[in-house]
Amino acid sequence: MRNTPPELVIFDVDGTLNGIELWWPDLLRRGLREFADAMDLHLVEPDDKSALAVVGEKAEGVWAPFLPEQEQHRWSELRAMVLPMEVELLSSGTDFLYPGVRELLVHLRGVGVKLALASNCGAEYMAAIARGQGLADLTDWQFCLASPGVESKTDMLFHALDAAQTRGAVMVGDRASDQEAALAAGLPFVWRENDLCRLEGVDASWHGDPDELLALLSLPRISCQGDE
Repeated sequence: MRNTPPELVIFDVDGTLNGIELWWPDLLRRGLREFADAMDLHLVEPDDKSALAVVGEKAEGVWAPFLPEQEQHRWSELRAMVLPMEVELLSSGTDFLYPGVRELLVHLRGVGVKLALASNCGAEYMAAIARGQGLADLTDWQFCLASPGVESKTDMLFHALDAAQTRGAVMVGDRASDQEAALAAGLPFVWRENDLCRLEGVDASWHGDPDELLALLSLPRISCQGDE
């Protein structure tokens, strides 16, 4: 990692800040059951690993894998049924952010770092996660596939750089799509390490502790506040 602290940190959301493994597999299985009943289909409910394997994919890549091959063209219908369930759950008041995330984001802004979110989701989901989980108040910008001028996660990174008027930025994410976007934008990439994928060639790995990430970014640790 670079020795100079970043002016901007861009975070992926699901699996990086949001503990999606805490709620997505069960919600997806419930949605598939309701979809199967409504459409008179036989659908196989995925295990947790299969459900989480699609995290970070875009649109069809999230929903089609759970439908039979001859029904995969109906992925948008499945999405339309499950999305309101996601919005309701994320807006329910239950905290799904990983431990320490709120403290980390508050601390980063407190030391003068700008913060952006970049997620391969639509506007409704981003609004639910940003407002329902409080990330809108904890970050400066939130970009998704519905943001103006955005067609990819790489576009989101460039928009974040322009918004912050800096090229001194770092991308933090958990999936290959995050690493690929960081590489395309010429940014260092910190991998939020997880058991669902293995990434090679990352600039650094983060295991979730806020002070660990701050040290990787050459920023003051939260535990150092008030020491002097």
